[in-house]
Amino acid sequence: SKMTKFYSLLAASIFAVCMNAQTAFYSENMGTPSGTTTLAANIFQVGPPVTYTGTADVRNNSGSAGYTGASAGGNILFNTLNENFIISGIDTSEYENITLSFGHNKTVNNSSNELTVEVSTDGIVWTPLTYTRPTGSGTNGWVLITASGSIPTTENLRIKFNTSTVTGGLQFRIDDVSLSGTLIVLGTDNAIATKASLVKNTVVSNTIFFAAKSDV
Repeated sequence: SKMTKFYSLLAASIFAVCMNAQTAFYSENMGTPSGTTTLAANIFQVGPPVTYTGTADVRNNSGSAGYTGASAGGNILFNTLNENFIISGIDTSEYENITLSFGHNKTVNNSSNELTVEVSTDGIVWTPLTYTRPTGSGTNGWVLITASGSIPTTENLRIKFNTSTVTGGLQFRIDDVSLSGTLIVLGTDNAIATKASLVKNTVVSNTIFFAAKSDV
């Protein structure tokens, strides 16, 4: 019937809109250490299968502040050359158009993006992401960074932060690492109809959804 087709199209359309929305699916605030803590000893917000390795450590001073979502508490400190922090085991396989954001702190005004960020699917080949932040007088402190570049859809994403330059008292800290993406939508009418049926009798934004039914 025409009414059945209307509800079928309505459910499928709203489902498609919902699936195109950015969803934050990983967020890490580095926990709440009582002092300087090794990565291995720290209790992170997100546990296994996600792991945290490297030569940096976790600090409880100079907590993140000044941007939306700043969690204070623990943060990762980089204060020597080629010091690194690697997050492994993040499942991004259900998402596309993935973006990475993180709180970023520098201690020297004339620095910018000397803390490098790379991603990998195997821990061997690393692809750099890029970002910039304000530099010059009064630009030290915390800001929220959104990196540019391609982040892969994989069952085991690795993210590596590494100090390429540490001179003149320069230190970096990071906090509130977050990944967002859009859910991957199966590309067939049957798949959309199947997904649309999941919203049966659900009220979202004052709209009532009905399961799609095929004509007989």
